[in-house]
Amino acid sequence: MRLGLTDAGKVVVTGIGFVALTALVFPAFGVLSILVWVVLLSLLAGFLLRPKIEISPVLYEASDRIMAGQSTPLSYVLKNVGRFPAHNLCVKFEALPEGIEAVSEEQVISRLDPDETITVTITIQPRRRGYYQIRQPTCRSSFPFNLFSFGISHNNQENLIVLPAFYALRMPAQGQYRQVQSGSTRPAGRMGCSTEYAGNRPFLPGDSPRQIDARAWARLAVPATREYHDDFDYYTALVLDTHVPDPEGLRDWRSQPREIKELEAAVSLCASIAFTIDKDRLIDLLLAGPDLHRFTDCPRMVRLDRIHEILAGVEPSRGCFTEQTEPILMTRIHEISEIVFILLNWNQTYQQMVKQALQAGCHTKVLLVGRPPGIDVDQENEDWVTDIRLLSADEILSGQVESL
Repeated sequence: MRLGLTDAGKVVVTGIGFVALTALVFPAFGVLSILVWVVLLSLLAGFLLRPKIEISPVLYEASDRIMAGQSTPLSYVLKNVGRFPAHNLCVKFEALPEGIEAVSEEQVISRLDPDETITVTITIQPRRRGYYQIRQPTCRSSFPFNLFSFGISHNNQENLIVLPAFYALRMPAQGQYRQVQSGSTRPAGRMGCSTEYAGNRPFLPGDSPRQIDARAWARLAVPATREYHDDFDYYTALVLDTHVPDPEGLRDWRSQPREIKELEAAVSLCASIAFTIDKDRLIDLLLAGPDLHRFTDCPRMVRLDRIHEILAGVEPSRGCFTEQTEPILMTRIHEISEIVFILLNWNQTYQQMVKQALQAGCHTKVLLVGRPPGIDVDQENEDWVTDIRLLSADEILSGQVESL
């Protein structure tokens, strides 16, 4: 149970203090006694008639995933489980995590009869992406004299995923489609695709007996096997650099969730690219800092949600981990059609990765957020650069980047 003073109650308590001081000089004990009895009676009656409200959230599809900067309503069902009607109910969040603020005002309910339910909506707006836990709102009542507020708080918490801000871009597909082996698990990411029948050929040692065409065998009097051509798909890999070159900024971010503009812009740009290319390309790999995420076994319809959830929890890294992750990525380079680099820094390792991707026939797109040290705009004329752009963090966060 939570007990507090309303604004009117604070005025009355302050008045009692002034009357008590006045009573030391003038005979005002009668007025003081009346005020004290009013306060005590309000406290006793409010305690006996305190509300017994059950609060349960209204669950919607994907209600635990919202986007940063977007106002989102949260709905709760209030039920009076007590024996008496509840009056002057006020529903609001007592404390929200840092990075989330309540937009709408507190909800006021004049009366709620026993076993009656009502739905209230509180709008919140997260300022920054991340994983949060939100406690359920508190329902208070200032009945009967609006001097004290009595309420019950619940320890139930809801998990809330705040996705990075993203928007659609104009980003045409470039490069070549890659053929996939039929024995791999990659077809799990396709939408209604299957291998295409090419014809028959003589059965050879090592062929699967399941591919034998019985009709062709009977017609030709020799074993024949069916041959298929695999579908071609456009596979894309995303490389997100999370190394923050400023150690002071990284230390401040660890102590308190201060936004690092360049990192937030890079994460938002990566989320926007994934949202844009999800319809016509298969995102197969995501390298976010030191972590390499594979989506080979994930169905296509859930890949985008999974990528956005990963980006919601990306944190700045203390060092550059490209030396460890480069060999893993390069082993899959011949199966990738396009690699998009979203970088905060530029070094020899990234330059070597771009060269190897170009040599493997993979289209590359290098997006440098801010102006990283170690690169000059004049280097765009060199033969190892295929598509390089310098983007400011303010342009990305304000949505001014329209095409890549």
